[in-house]
Amino acid sequence: MANAVALDQLAPGRRERNKLEKQARIVWAARQLFHRQGFAETTTQQIAVEADIGTGTLFLYAKCKEDLLIMVFKDEMLETVREIFARLSPKASPVDQLMAVFEHMMAYHARDIDLSRVLLRELVMPSSLDRRGDVTELMDAIYSGLMDIVRPVADEPEVAARSAFALYYFALISWLGRGFERRAALTHLRTQLSGLLK
Repeated sequence: MANAVALDQLAPGRRERNKLEKQARIVWAARQLFHRQGFAETTTQQIAVEADIGTGTLFLYAKCKEDLLIMVFKDEMLETVREIFARLSPKASPVDQLMAVFEHMMAYHARDIDLSRVLLRELVMPSSLDRRGDVTELMDAIYSGLMDIVRPVADEPEVAARSAFALYYFALISWLGRGFERRAALTHLRTQLSGLLK
């Protein structure tokens, strides 16, 4: 009997389940519309209609369209990042492991370059503080994985991990901003990471 009560207390109530179901519909609708017609061309009204909710209800979950963009990609990016780190070969050198991580991350962004440009702007300079926790959760997962990679060769793993990510981010922006081809950006990145972890 005590176990049944404990399970009931862990399970979400009807109101919470309803809220989670609406949020899932909103995220699904926003994802479909962003991919189908682009971020700029999608309106919050269209997302509300696609999610079968009122616009006022939509704004209880996200204050602006940029919030919706982070909501759409946070879980997907977290899952992608965790899968990348889980598949790394422990026999590879730290530089090769870092490159495997960053190549997969670039491949993720290559799936929809225009949307990635908007997403990266939001990750760096969020238009709403409400999504800062989502961004922090994602970055914590990335830094944690990077620290595990560099720990054997770095005196200060956190500094090395953050520096490696900064180099990657510059390469990513250089590619998305059309300054470099993707392959050239990755080649420069490998050289920089090799110098960082000497």
